[in-house]
Formats: sequence, C-alpha cells, structure tokens
Amino acid sequence: MKINALIVNENREEGSNWRNKLTKSGYNVLPECCSISEVFYILTQEKVHVVICAGGLFNEETIPLLRSSQEYFPRIKIVLVGVISRDYLFSNLSNVVLTKRFPTELERYCNPLLMTTADEVTSAEQALSVLLGDHFLDEEEAASILAKPHKWNPGYVVICLHTDHTNDNVQNVLDSCIDEFKYTFLMPYRQNGFIIFVDNSPEPEYCRLIAANIRNGLLRDTNTMFSIGISRQRYKADELYACRREAERACAATHMFGQNSVIHISYLDPNDIEYIYPLHKEKRLIEATMDGNTTYALQMLGEIFAVLKSRENIRQSLINKMVLGILVGLNIAASSRVFALEKMDITSLSLKSLMAVKTIDEAHEFLEQGIFEFAGEMDDITDVTRDALFHKLSVSKSIPGSADELVNEFGTTLSFINTAIYKNSKSDVFSFLREKR
Repeated sequence: MKINALIVNENREEGSNWRNKLTKSGYNVLPECCSISEVFYILTQEKVHVVICAGGLFNEETIPLLRSSQEYFPRIKIVLVGVISRDYLFSNLSNVVLTKRFPTELERYCNPLLMTTADEVTSAEQALSVLLGDHFLDEEEAASILAKPHKWNPGYVVICLHTDHTNDNVQNVLDSCIDEFKYTFLMPYRQNGFIIFVDNSPEPEYCRLIAANIRNGLLRDTNTMFSIGISRQRYKADELYACRREAERACAATHMFGQNSVIHISYLDPNDIEYIYPLHKEKRLIEATMDGNTTYALQMLGEIFAVLKSRENIRQSLINKMVLGILVGLNIAASSRVFALEKMDITSLSLKSLMAVKTIDEAHEFLEQGIFEFAGEMDDITDVTRDALFHKLSVSKSIPGSADELVNEFGTTLSFINTAIYKNSKSDVFSFLREKR
C-alpha cells in the first residue's frame, strides 16, 4: 500500500519541491498545510502515515503539540526538516525524527511504519479475509495484497462450503481432499463455513472436480450435511468479494438443488450484475451522506458507477431504477432523523428530474449533484451543533486541563471538539486548552 504523507511548510516553493520528490518516490501526498494547527485538524480527518514538517515551525510553544501527537496519534511518524535549536527537547519523543535536510531516502525513516501497514498481509488467510469481505480497496491495493501471499495471477474462483456442524474431522477431510489439487487455498471463513480459493485461471471443470472430491470425502468420512457452491471466474482483485457472494448464494440454493450437492452459480442465473454490484458501497454512500461527508460519499458513488459503466448490456431504464433505489435509501435514512428531514430542501433530487435522465453519465451527474446538496445540508445541520459546542467552550470558566478530561466533560470525541474549534477559530484543541488556562 502507498504511504500517505502530509507536508507542513510555510514556504510553498520548498513544500512543492518536497511534494515532487515524495511523489516520485511512490508516496501519496496529501494537500499540504502551512500551520501546526491545521495539522491536527487533518490528522483527525485523514489517514496519515507520516508528517514531513519544516523544523522552523516548532518552538517551545508548539513542542507540547508534538507530545500530544505522540499520545493521540502514536503510529504517525513525524519528520522535522531543518536546523532545529534546542533539539534535546525532542529526545523523548519516539515518533519524531530530526534531519537537517529533506531526506531523499525517506524510506529509512519509515521502515517501522512500512512494517505496521503490512501487518494485515502477513499471511494468506489474513489477506483473503480482507478481500473476501465487503472491502473498499481499489484494484491496485487489492492486487498488491493478494499478490504477496499468493504470487497472484489474474483469474480465480471461490468455492464455498456450508456444513450443519463442524469439527476437526471435517477440517481434516477438507485438507486431504484439496491436497492433490494445485493452486488451492483453504480457510475457515464463518461458523460452519469454509472458503477454497482457486488461483491460476482454473477451468469450470477443474473447480467442479475439486468440489466433487470434497463432496465424496465428506460423505465417506463424516456425518455432516453440507452444500458446496462454486463462483464464476473473475480477473480483478477488487472483485473477489463478488466471487464470495456468488459462491455463498449457490450454497444457499439447497431448496432447489438438494442437500449434499455441488451447485455452480451458473445453475441459478446468467452472468448479470447482481453479485458484482457493490451494495456495501451504496450503504457507505448513504451513511457518509447522512454524516455530511461529501468527499467520501462521492467517492463511493464513483466506484458504484464504475461497476455499472463496465457492464454494457444494462438498459437505461434499469440504471434509473437503481438510481431511484439510492434515492429511496437516502430518504429512508433522512426520515429516521425527523429533525433533519424537516430542515432539508433538496430540489435537485426530484423524480421529475430523474425521469429526464437519458444516459448513464447523466444518471451519475444527477446523483452527484443531489448527494452534494444532501450532504451539504447535513453538514450545515451538524455545524449548528459545532457552533453551540464552541460557544460552550468559549464561555466556560472551568475548562478541564487535559484533552481526556475535556472529552469526558462534554461527552463527545476529541476529533469533534477539534473540528468545532478549528471551524470557529482556525486553532486546534491543544492550543485552545493552553490559551484557556
């Protein structure tokens, strides 16, 4: 995975030079900022691995911010660049590195970081567990994870096994049954369930042979009732969850095909978009919109439409029905928050406007504009809460001395308090506490 780097430098020319070097080294560089207060706002909102900061921004007043960063963001590496007076003040800060020049070999400062971000891929089972679930990785990230344990080549099938009970004997039978087949990996997935991942572009007949061998072994050596489902073959790493959904659906079709059966997903329906449609991303889209998180909501929308646009045989009327489904989901979510729905005025999401949509690009633009307004309305409602919180903080004569005490006093999170302060004063929570003392 790429490392997310945040640049903090008042000198925009020098900051731009740092950005270019980091980008060429393969880092993902977030929009840079010019002050320490902005850093803490960004750390509460973005996934940051390393902060590269001009050392001149730090002095005795701002050093306490570094100590706070170590307490609340212990995994973030902070690299201070430049000649720093009184550098002994930084000696007990384990996440801070001092360097006189911008390092061209920044990786050596981030080796521990690179190890921690790779924790999730230290075994094949952990990697597949991430990818088989409803994930939010893009194709490049998913392929990177899958390649490390499997030396992955595009082309894979998922075989899913459901049993009415499980014990060591079932596991032993499965191990022995797939042992003679190449390019297979077995892992427990859910209670009374197993996944067999088959790599290297296996033919359907090869997968059926594996499943039949498992069926014969279970019938011969166990008393368990079971069903075995086989997915179609797919070629994109970030579509692995769709194979899992296909295989699980096939497993569940025992009413049609009987217990103790091997059921291929093609027995149930043709190769449509039911399983590849990222329903989990639609759910996140609605959640993000209701939180006022416009950026993430539009990201999820873009990924949903990337799937729809990859399927050329979907009629426009069906696209519009899917758009209508998202609108219904948004309105159900808003209706459950009566206070929000009564205050909202979303004119761009009318059914009349939807009926005028003629292309998939127009459908995307229709939802994009509607979600932008919807999330903006929710953010405005939340801002009222932030403003009220900031007013309480400002007029209070007995502000707690530490951030933890502040969180307990006001019954919210440090991040929300920080955004309330930053929105109204462009300061950060730690500086605000020092000023109120």
